[in-house]
Amino acid sequence: MVMRAQDVGSQLTRVEQADGAWSLPAARLAADPHEWCLRYEREVARAEAAEARADEWRQAEIVARSQVCSLKALFEANRNKLIEARQETEAIRRTAKDALSLQAEVQRLTKLLAATHVEPRKRCTMVSLRMQVGDLREENARLRSQLRKALRRSRRPQGTPKTLSRANARLRKSLQVSQKRTAALETALAEVGASRAVLSKSLYGRRSEQQAKPHSTRRRGQQPGVRGHGRKPRPALEERLEVHSPPAEACVCGGCGTPYVTNGERSTTIIEIDVQAHKRRILRPRWRRACDCADSPREVAAPAPHRLFAHTPYGTTVWARVLFERYVCHRPLNRVARWLGQQGLPMAAGTLGNSVSRFVPLFESLGQAILDHQHQAAIRHGDETSWRIQSLKQAGRSARAWLWTSVTVDAAYFHIDPSRSAAAAAKLFGETAPDTVLVCDRYSAYKKLARELAGSVVLAWCWSHQRRDFIDCAAGQVELAQWCETWLGDIAGIYRLNKKRLSHYKPGLEQQDESFEAAQRALETEIERLFATATQQLSARHKTAREAKPLRSLLNHREGLSVFLQRPAVPMDNNFAERTLRGAVIGRRLSFGSDSETGAQLTALMYSVVETLALNDIDVHRWLQEWLKACAANGGRAPPDLAEWLPWSMSQTRWRALMAPT
Repeated sequence: MVMRAQDVGSQLTRVEQADGAWSLPAARLAADPHEWCLRYEREVARAEAAEARADEWRQAEIVARSQVCSLKALFEANRNKLIEARQETEAIRRTAKDALSLQAEVQRLTKLLAATHVEPRKRCTMVSLRMQVGDLREENARLRSQLRKALRRSRRPQGTPKTLSRANARLRKSLQVSQKRTAALETALAEVGASRAVLSKSLYGRRSEQQAKPHSTRRRGQQPGVRGHGRKPRPALEERLEVHSPPAEACVCGGCGTPYVTNGERSTTIIEIDVQAHKRRILRPRWRRACDCADSPREVAAPAPHRLFAHTPYGTTVWARVLFERYVCHRPLNRVARWLGQQGLPMAAGTLGNSVSRFVPLFESLGQAILDHQHQAAIRHGDETSWRIQSLKQAGRSARAWLWTSVTVDAAYFHIDPSRSAAAAAKLFGETAPDTVLVCDRYSAYKKLARELAGSVVLAWCWSHQRRDFIDCAAGQVELAQWCETWLGDIAGIYRLNKKRLSHYKPGLEQQDESFEAAQRALETEIERLFATATQQLSARHKTAREAKPLRSLLNHREGLSVFLQRPAVPMDNNFAERTLRGAVIGRRLSFGSDSETGAQLTALMYSVVETLALNDIDVHRWLQEWLKACAANGGRAPPDLAEWLPWSMSQTRWRALMAPT
């Protein structure tokens, strides 16, 4: 390259002014122009290399900004996950708070929580979740701070790709740690969610325990071409005759004036209900003696009508209706008082509440007679549910109480006790006949009662409760769903075989026919296979495995679960007692239990009478009217002879007279 010295000098001068890297004076340029041309070319190449490196840095800055944007998006997603985790934690906290408020379910819920490896007394799970959420919050704050620093570094031109790569590496590492912590938190939330699934089943019913059934193509209702059953006859209804005749002018011929003659009749039946309170005004004329005979009374009159309670204007039909609405329709006293007002009889709820203590002596003898009758039964069902007695709070105690029930084929007895111990169970089953079978759940009070009675009671465990163990074990555990379905199918097979066996069973015969014996052998074989499968699965699992608990319970209660094999009259489950408790549970939910211990005593007595009458198809309302009328005739006390009032001792004529309408 050939350049003039003046041109090179001017170029170098411009470079010196622009770059500031030249320290030699411009006078030396004229001395050796060739050397300076070469030096100029090297500096130009160096400038181009620097410009290329600047381009690389700009590209690196673009990449860094892109990575920062992606990290920011990940940060936003992580923050959304944190919000969802916080909401889920709040929901779990509310669910736990609602569960703890139900004091009646504390012991059973504690067992369920233990099955899910949660310690409810220490509340360690919720505390650890709060700590993890706090740590995740701090981690997100630290990530946000690093993102801001990275953005500031990316805007600085003196940054280098090495610095940016180290920052990106730190951000990626922090993000990985945050993702791991988020995954751990989600796992913890899943475990608590499984516990919540179990609690939800316990609190809100067990409809989800039903297995899926194949959909039927049969239409609902009356099938085309099938003869119907017709209208239901109601011979017990009172018939009131009404004659509706046409007007007199319509019964005369309009042309000649000849009157019409009768031509039979047309009959129409309409069912009506007319409920209305009314007053019975009873006049009793007084008769005075008209002679001077001292042997005769001075004045005579008809005796005063009987009253159930002295100094009250209400008759026995009013009190019978109050008891019917309260304990058969399960209406609270406020609603009963409102209903009476709608029928024309305004009554204060306080008046009804103050009458509770008057009714207790009228039904105590009936309750004791029902319990004495149950002591002679060969099979009894026992169960208990929570109750509340508000007056217990005034004594500094918990309002929690328990409604115990004892049910036989023709009688039901209820008892409300503040305790759920074996002593409370002994009040119902302590005097039972030897070798009586008690069908119940696996609550420890029944086990202690059997030990105290020295073998007089044979405990038959409920298969429905055993089945429920497998459902609770698999609640919230997707990997155990198939295992649970298999066990539910096996237990359903036991139910089907027992139903087939009972179809051939003839009570009272010492020797059953061959069809029953074949069904008995098939049932025993299936039972042996089921317990053998449980033994094999339990031995193949660790003792702390989730599936081990229901399997261990199945094997530990094998003797009680097998009682129905040798005693076909014994049912497989305790559903009979649970169905009997259903009405009382509805009443408890509507009225929040009882206000006083006397009210709880009357509630137990009335449920005992009402359920016993219902088991024997007796019209409860009619029976209450007759019973209170007899009590009023006896001076406001219960009749001394109860034979004609108890279903198992009354005559057939009286039973038909009190039979519920069909």
